[in-house]
Amino acid sequence: MKILCSVLITISLFLETGFGQEVSKLEGIRRIYIDELGREEGSDLVREKLRVRLMKSERFVVVERRDLADAILTGVAGVERKYNSTVTTSATGNVSGGGTTTFSGVGVLRLVDVKSEETIWVFEYKRGFSLGSASSRVADKTVEQLLKDAKTPQKKKK
Repeated sequence: MKILCSVLITISLFLETGFGQEVSKLEGIRRIYIDELGREEGSDLVREKLRVRLMKSERFVVVERRDLADAILTGVAGVERKYNSTVTTSATGNVSGGGTTTFSGVGVLRLVDVKSEETIWVFEYKRGFSLGSASSRVADKTVEQLLKDAKTPQKKKK
């Protein structure tokens, strides 16, 4: 029984301390520098859309120089292009076909604390059906999740 109590106390202290530390790291971030996001097609467009959405959020300030930032948003993001085509030949030798091009967003991003050089937040964009451009979906979902996670400490304090 004593062992069980000790284990439960240790686990609860670990969870409380560990969670509190991660939350406070994100809570202290205000100024973000957005790094290059790889060489995927559309990576520059996703980067600029992230910049605009973060600026509109009023929770973060986007800075143009790394040395002015509290954290750096880095990783890989962009747009994948897929071609789908069909070609058929009739019995008389007529060839016909058609095709479509689809675009889907990709993104694996992380926020790195400049002082400690620790990764304090990660996000992987998961594709799903929605309207709008693929680059906008990646930027929207990334900023939406970052803002949600940044608010968590404030909710817990109440």
